[in-house]
Amino acid sequence: MESHNQNIKEFQARRHIILLMIICIIAFFIMLILPTSRNVSVGVPIILLMRAIWQFNMIYISIGDDYITYRPTAPLRSGASMLFKEISSINYQKNKVIINYKNKISHNEHTVKIPLTVMENEEKEKLLTTLRTVLKDKEQ
Repeated sequence: MESHNQNIKEFQARRHIILLMIICIIAFFIMLILPTSRNVSVGVPIILLMRAIWQFNMIYISIGDDYITYRPTAPLRSGASMLFKEISSINYQKNKVIINYKNKISHNEHTVKIPLTVMENEEKEKLLTTLRTVLKDKEQ
């Protein structure tokens, strides 16, 4: 059996997530104390806490030896996977990275806008350094 050793770098979107979790827990206990209709008021902090835990554990961007996978933090938005050879250009802006690529199977051109505001500064710098290294010939 042959194994493929890829160097996969994973980046997470954890900016302000711990703060959100703490606020949700405090709001949950405040809602328990208040004499309102508990079904809705207790449910909202629980739902927000579950979403924050999901985001804390998710991999936002994966960069392998020849591909990038992006998973948005918004639960209903679709992600994107692209091979380096499919990428036609990459543009670095203040709070986002814009990647243009052409899918080799469908031959459709796509643009992926990756927001950087959801990433902590150290994680964002590691991502930008990695992208500039692996996609240096695609920069605009």
